Amino acid sequence: MNLSNAETGCWIDGSHRSPFEFMCLVIEMAHDYGFELEYDQFVKDVEWMRTPNPNDAQDEAAEILDALDWTYEDALEYLNTNTRPGFVWVVEDQSLFLMTEEDANASQ
Repeated sequence: MNLSNAETGCWIDGSHRSPFEFMCLVIEMAHDYGFELEYDQFVKDVEWMRTPNPNDAQDEAAEILDALDWTYEDALEYLNTNTRPGFVWVVEDQSLFLMTEEDANASQ
């Protein structure tokens, strides 16, 4: 996949998803476009968070969420770094949009 010819518009509609699910979708999308991460560990962490065991430590859940948050931020940065000039990825209302920089600045 190539971000240099991506179409503007909504790429991920997260309005009916949890913030956790939205972050995971953004990370997965960035991975599809070449974002490097320990994907097997990411999948394990996501599955662990989706099927929590009451005996699991809250500390482990907090660590996983913290790691996913950093990975999510890195994924957004990767998308913005690798898209064509004059365009930017924007998160609004828990949805991911590709916009022109002009449109993104006007919506702020």
